[in-house]
Amino acid sequence: MKRPYDLQDRGREADYAAYFAGMDSSMLQKIALTTAHFPPAGTIADMGSGSGRGTFDLASMATGLTLVGVDIDPKTIELARRTYARDNLRFVEGDIAGALFDAGSLDGVLDSSVLHHVTSFNGFSREALERALDHQVAALRDGGVLVIRDFVVPRGPERVWLELRTDDGDAEGPVPGLSTAALFERFIETFVGSLGRPSIARRETPRDGARRFDVTHRIAAEFVLRKDYRDHWDAELREEYTYYSQAEFEQALRARGLRIVTSVELHNPWIVEHRFTDKIALFDHDGAELPTPPTNYLIVGEKVPASRGVRLVERGRTSLARPEFLRLRRYRDRDDGHVFELACRPNRTVDVLPYFRDGGRTFVVCKRGFPRPVVLAASDAPDLLGQTGAGYLTEPLSVITGDGEAPRDAVMRALDERAGGVDVLGIDEPWRYYTSPGGLDERVEAFLVEIAPWRGEREIDNYTPFVDAGVVTYVDATQLLRACHVGGMFDARLELNVSRLCRLRGLARGPWIGAELELVEHAASPRALELPTPRARFEPLPDDGAPTAFLEVCRGEFVELAADERALATATFEYVRPRALSHNTLTMLPVVRAGGVLWVGLEARDLPAVQLDTGSSTLLTLPALRLPRDVGSLDAAVAHGLARLEAEHDLRARRAYALGGRYYPSTGVTPEVAYPYVVDVAEVGPRCALVFRPLDEALALPLSDAHLLTALFRLSHAMG
Repeated sequence: MKRPYDLQDRGREADYAAYFAGMDSSMLQKIALTTAHFPPAGTIADMGSGSGRGTFDLASMATGLTLVGVDIDPKTIELARRTYARDNLRFVEGDIAGALFDAGSLDGVLDSSVLHHVTSFNGFSREALERALDHQVAALRDGGVLVIRDFVVPRGPERVWLELRTDDGDAEGPVPGLSTAALFERFIETFVGSLGRPSIARRETPRDGARRFDVTHRIAAEFVLRKDYRDHWDAELREEYTYYSQAEFEQALRARGLRIVTSVELHNPWIVEHRFTDKIALFDHDGAELPTPPTNYLIVGEKVPASRGVRLVERGRTSLARPEFLRLRRYRDRDDGHVFELACRPNRTVDVLPYFRDGGRTFVVCKRGFPRPVVLAASDAPDLLGQTGAGYLTEPLSVITGDGEAPRDAVMRALDERAGGVDVLGIDEPWRYYTSPGGLDERVEAFLVEIAPWRGEREIDNYTPFVDAGVVTYVDATQLLRACHVGGMFDARLELNVSRLCRLRGLARGPWIGAELELVEHAASPRALELPTPRARFEPLPDDGAPTAFLEVCRGEFVELAADERALATATFEYVRPRALSHNTLTMLPVVRAGGVLWVGLEARDLPAVQLDTGSSTLLTLPALRLPRDVGSLDAAVAHGLARLEAEHDLRARRAYALGGRYYPSTGVTPEVAYPYVVDVAEVGPRCALVFRPLDEALALPLSDAHLLTALFRLSHAMG
């Protein structure tokens, strides 16, 4: 009698090798998305380990961990054992839906593109999936982490129009030669999932060489995500990729006592570029184009005791004319009369990034699971990537300076209070930057601190109004950066400090795993305008009680909930947001390649936040746009941004590339989230006032805008 999973048998060893070669191309992203979330020591189970390559890579990168690769296929386990060997690595045969590990024996569980096998090969039933989650969570210790990277039911309307090409293949014949539209019709004839046989209807298509189908959004995603796996078409048809929506994933983890650290749709740039763009299109029934489905989905949950919270929610919000913590100030530009509004914090922020070297690797010490409810603050505009979470983040060891406290004294206080004291080997000179200077007076003073090797995790003495403040732990610096670049971690200040550490110490960052930048070579370099002369353009306006026009300070009431929805704690926080625009910011770094040199376009702006600190209002930044509230997708955001770039900066773009994952500029003050892009410029118009400089020269300038620094650091990594 065959077991359900016997249908996964690929045949000969050569067939397995070919199958795994395709799967393993995504291993770098898999490692990046997972390593930074796992604890630094303990035992991790890689469920559905397949070829063993990813498990081996994890074991090689995280030498303090013991990796156990689990797969139900005995041929796969035999191949993995024969191919990969390390002292901290072993492979076992087993059904991941069963109880394979003792309760509390694991520090982490990884389910990478495997849970859809559990549903698919058990009659598309969720019961086996529920059992798998029950057993996996039971096997985790408190503080252990469950990482799921899989597919997700797409957001949006239930039914869509799916437009596919008819001119890219044959209308009939074997699967490898079929056009995309013909392959879809073959797919509809043969695919049966949990929803039964799909129903479709043809619709008129305004474009030649294409055919449009009326189909459920979920079935459209099922086809689009597998249409290029033609060499294994029959095997792929046995699987149903999507089984949970994002909300269902989150509910499944929270119900089992997991605090969700990350829950985000992923859009693999290579897949989007080579398999979606100009090949498929989705529309709602009004004809509006929809974003392509996520290529993957990532959710990370941390197991916490029943007495602790699993999420923070905003239950109430009040607009404040007179805030108590933040301050709203107005400044007039003496040159043009424009009035700027500025939200100010009462004290300065000091970031501390301890780091140590061990075994040829560099680790950074940071806070994990720190409550930041402001990032979840209610907004009238949707998040562009479906990102949700619990409001607990990984970030630097930051402190707010006391009255008259010297920054270096604050550094030592942070090390003592947060990390329980460390052996300090050296403290670098401070580095100062503005998190979001267009509307926020927050200049961070950041210190790199070299320490002796530091081990273990330490609970933070709780100075928050919530049940706990997370832990201090250590993470491989390279993997942390890569997690930021692929959308798995989000704190801008942590990424900036680690990027600076890598640059100053000459640390290898590994290959870039974001979008490949295919930049066109120009015949001539752009005009190199002079850097702006420092000046002070702003004068303060009296506080006459007049309402602000652009910024709004809100008081949010945030509740910490346990897994059973009990309210454990309630606290209020003030935060700032635009009155009419969304919390989404698009940053666009213009680039021109000429003569083998990459030139970047810097924008010279005058801002009161800079003048308050330095006496000069001049700041080098990059075009950054707060998006309207009706812009609800990345595609729409990029189209809006490119139109603004042409209208305001006289630049015509060839195309825009995502420059890594999104990030939060200032988690304690604003729910703002930034989406960084690099723009391959086709033409620089005569009205363009951007200051173009070679990338290396730009990085050597005394820059202090966090958006620009993030873009330049990522671009330098992407260009090698």
